[in-house]
Amino acid sequence: MNAFQIKLAEIQDIKAIANLLLQLGYSATPEQLQKYLGKSDRTDEIYIAEEKGTIIGLISLIFFDYFPSQQKICRITALVVTESNRGSGIGTQLIRFAKARAHEYGCSKLEVTTSMRREKTQAYYEAIGFEKTSFRYIQDIDHS
Repeated sequence: MNAFQIKLAEIQDIKAIANLLLQLGYSATPEQLQKYLGKSDRTDEIYIAEEKGTIIGLISLIFFDYFPSQQKICRITALVVTESNRGSGIGTQLIRFAKARAHEYGCSKLEVTTSMRREKTQAYYEAIGFEKTSFRYIQDIDHS
């Protein structure tokens, strides 16, 4: 397994972050990411996996109270490893890191969402102990 470190994402990481998000199908410009990372009222935590000065992965987490079950939950909102490093255990290490952060926040659950078209990703999550429990529906909100 690769020797890498996990650290909070910083402004200087935005180009690599943009490239990783693109691999998930999200296009964000460096300007958008800089503005987002610079916000003082953010409720998420964004971490990068770095090996020898190169960013090879990313995970973002939010922590929230879930009213129906009266539990605190940690949600992985993004998890990606560079294509050339997939299958080397980096994603699993990032999930272990997320579990540790969730424990620190007093969360009782760790959840992750993924696109229905990412069948390999779904199989991976199930193989490492996640259970498919619901469907997620989304609707755009018109701001015009």
